[in-house]
Amino acid sequence: MKNAVIYARFSSQGQNEQSIESQIRICREFAESQGLNVVNVYPEKARTGTNDSRPEFQRMIKDAESGAFQYIIVYMFDRFARNRKDSILYKEMLKQDYGIRVLSATQPISDDEGGEFYEMFLEWNDEKYSKRLSKRVMNGLTTSVENGTYCGGYLIYGYKLIDTERKGKKGTIHKVAIDEEKAEVVRYIFNEYANGKDKKEIATALNAKGLRCGGKPFTFRTFEKWLNNAKYTGEFYFGERLCTTVYPQIIDKALFAKVQKRLAQNKHLAGANSAIEPYLLTGKAYCGHCETPMVADGGTSRNGKKHYYYACKSRKKGTCDKSRESKDKLERQVAQMVIDFLSDKKNAEKATMDTINYYEQRTGDNGLRSIETRIAKAEQEIENLTNAFIMAQNNLLRANIEKKMQEYEILLNDLQAEKSQIVLERGRRITKKDILSFIAELIKGNPDDKQYQRKVIDFLIFQVFVYDDQIVTFLNFGVDKSISKIRLAETNAVLNGLQGVQTQSPIAHQNTTFMQELAHKVVFFFAFLHKYSLNFAINLTFGL
Repeated sequence: MKNAVIYARFSSQGQNEQSIESQIRICREFAESQGLNVVNVYPEKARTGTNDSRPEFQRMIKDAESGAFQYIIVYMFDRFARNRKDSILYKEMLKQDYGIRVLSATQPISDDEGGEFYEMFLEWNDEKYSKRLSKRVMNGLTTSVENGTYCGGYLIYGYKLIDTERKGKKGTIHKVAIDEEKAEVVRYIFNEYANGKDKKEIATALNAKGLRCGGKPFTFRTFEKWLNNAKYTGEFYFGERLCTTVYPQIIDKALFAKVQKRLAQNKHLAGANSAIEPYLLTGKAYCGHCETPMVADGGTSRNGKKHYYYACKSRKKGTCDKSRESKDKLERQVAQMVIDFLSDKKNAEKATMDTINYYEQRTGDNGLRSIETRIAKAEQEIENLTNAFIMAQNNLLRANIEKKMQEYEILLNDLQAEKSQIVLERGRRITKKDILSFIAELIKGNPDDKQYQRKVIDFLIFQVFVYDDQIVTFLNFGVDKSISKIRLAETNAVLNGLQGVQTQSPIAHQNTTFMQELAHKVVFFFAFLHKYSLNFAINLTFGL
């Protein structure tokens, strides 16, 4: 019998939450059904922060070195890690270094075997469907807008609804009219802001007049969004159509334009002082010299311009000579590498087949039967608890039974939701043509666009090793995502063996000759290619 441990954590993201005790009980029952022996439990109390701030999680990772267990069981996969990046990194380390797999008591298959590319495809497919649906809805609403009738939604301050003589499916059809009392407040705010008053001053003045919004005093946030709402001019865009028949004009266009100009100026000044630059490769970029993580770095030039870099963490301590890399340049290069890689038909074909295999495994009969069996077991348990509750002789016993019934009802809801999701995906019948169409559109993306870079890096990039003259990137999909890294000590041992000298320490690597450094790169890269028949490590060389 193989051994397993249970990791239980409360997740604040869910609507229905199982307590840690309930998670442990359900995971134990799952382990028993799979013939696994539970040797330890790691209960994590509610915490904020990253994985590294979770002591029970870190204790479990350390205990994995002992070889005492082969599986980690969680209630749902989202309990294992807070985000995709952490999930991928820890699962890869556990599987590669210790042969440990992560299982879910409520989800039938692992979420890490080809799932990243599949999930990215689903997101793309949902966006396409949403756009088609939106177009149909917009076509219907456009008719109402052309007639000047109210289409529902939030009615902005300064307006009211009046009845018309027309009737619809939901009763009387309404039109929008000016609420003169509130409209005066809107005009005051626009005029004062255009004349140089700041928002807090305006709010204070309104409160001094005894005015209120929704029964509460004004703050600058009360009307912050009003100042750039074009509906006050009587014109706004509904989709791509200019609408002039729904909202009567409260503010003239000249005043509105003056306010927009001042808002833009203030936004620019505020942004210059408060902008937070996202480092998309955090946790994924490593120094090619010493394998230390690359971390955020930067500075400001004499003209006040800010510069952002990735820098080797050891360089900051003076133990590595790796030069800094421009943040924007590196992120763009990585995105471009993915585009170039998937532009090769062989690579696109392999990624497609991996995604199809994952889809068939996820939605296949075995996976569906597995979750249906768990649903049936949960339903039977609820029925047994109901009978026990009826037969219970005292209130304390009934309270305990009722608590357990609630836990199983949550479990049943989670299982049924998971089944519904699988059935939904099963009905889509994803084909090779669908995936290839997705890849074709993906590689048309703009590598300079930050949102595009974020999507590609979050979903598809596993690790990036950065040298002074090249980048080696490992993807989240391919023949096998388990990356066997060539350590510096191993590289130096090979080099020293050839030269007949003693093995050099990793720290001393910074003093190696150019040929030794180049040989390390060659050994690192070609060792990977030797292990895998397909090139799922992308090597990009600059200036050679």
